[in-house]
Amino acid sequence: MLVSILHRVCGDGMAFIGLGVLLWWLGAMASGPDAYATFSELAGSPVGYIVLVGLSWAFFTHMMSGLRHFVLDIGAGYELDINKVWSIAAPIIAILLTAGLWALILLK
Repeated sequence: MLVSILHRVCGDGMAFIGLGVLLWWLGAMASGPDAYATFSELAGSPVGYIVLVGLSWAFFTHMMSGLRHFVLDIGAGYELDINKVWSIAAPIIAILLTAGLWALILLK
């Protein structure tokens, strides 16, 4: 149940918050160097990093849950033990993918 709720919450979060950040970024690029500098400054702040890390976590969580549902849709993984393992593994893999992505970004 928790994985299903996370899937929906992450999808909605990416739709609303992610779309807002994307439109702000595109608008800042179209508005010129001063507007883009403001966007970059806020995106590079601690609050900006929290939002961006949260969006990347939401993306990976939604993706892993979607892959889990895809496997269920093809008729596999309905056994209780396997379903429970994938329900636990999906969020953990999403956290590891998020940490790996941000390690690559910050250590580059």
